[in-house]
Amino acid sequence: MSASTRTPRRRSEPERHSYGVAPFPGPGASPTDRDENEWWLEREIGMLQRALEDQGEMRRRDLSNLVGCKYWGPGRFSAALREGVKRGAIERTGVGRYGPARQHADGQPAFTRGSS
Repeated sequence: MSASTRTPRRRSEPERHSYGVAPFPGPGASPTDRDENEWWLEREIGMLQRALEDQGEMRRRDLSNLVGCKYWGPGRFSAALREGVKRGAIERTGVGRYGPARQHADGQPAFTRGSS
């Protein structure tokens, strides 16, 4: 068969590989891994929280640049932002916009480290 008559071979669906990296280990992870990942997650949420408290409401992209999330690893910024909103540390103020969490009536922040 000549080179001009060959058709490019495409991998079938089962042969394709996904090289994505999960931001956190799944249920099979050891307790040590889960503890370490929780520590990092709280640290990253804290960084996002402090940046928003210092600078006020901002776009997601601006927040990511401010905290240097490109060095965090794949998916970690999104996971930390999502979990920060879920825990009340960060408030989603609009489409693609985030701000500092509102404070409780007693003046205390809505979220403090380790209070998940």
